[in-house]
Amino acid sequence: MSRIFKRRVPSPAYRGRMTDQTPPAGVTGAHTTDGRPHSATSLTPFLAIPDAARAVEFYRDVFGARVVDVTEFGGVVAHADLDFGLGRLQLGEPSPEYHLVPAPSGDDDCYSMGLYVPDVDAVVARAVAAGATVREAPSLFVSGDRYASIRDPFGVRWSIMTRVEDLSDEESARRVAEWAASFSATPETAGS
Repeated sequence: MSRIFKRRVPSPAYRGRMTDQTPPAGVTGAHTTDGRPHSATSLTPFLAIPDAARAVEFYRDVFGARVVDVTEFGGVVAHADLDFGLGRLQLGEPSPEYHLVPAPSGDDDCYSMGLYVPDVDAVVARAVAAGATVREAPSLFVSGDRYASIRDPFGVRWSIMTRVEDLSDEESARRVAEWAASFSATPETAGS
């Protein structure tokens, strides 16, 4: 998967199979409950990434993702499914035919992926060694997380976090709300 491929569109026969009618209700069985495979999470983002084969390797080597499946057409990654333990990510080459376009170029990001890891500092170091850019260096945040943000070599912004305090969701949210409120406090309301 490490070579660069030229884009090839799936054959009309394949696209025809994609439009076949299927039953409207989700199946439940040995491997599926209410239409969701047991191995899948309910929400699974799909990213259109140029050089998707290299991105799969980066996410495997840097983030420790398990490569579940890769579907290629003529050597081009059309769909890859990655397992991050408690979350999934799908990606493939941009496909204008299906209105899947890459993120905008430049320094601005239109989305950010969040990932909890056991050691944020080690992951950020591996990411930088593999070509990522640090946006925010690892530091402690009021949420109880050690937090950093990077932009990977494929233009995806990642918030990388390690929970370093054993806080409930409610306590973490309370701290973040208090921190956010401090930015809107006026001199008259700061002490109240």
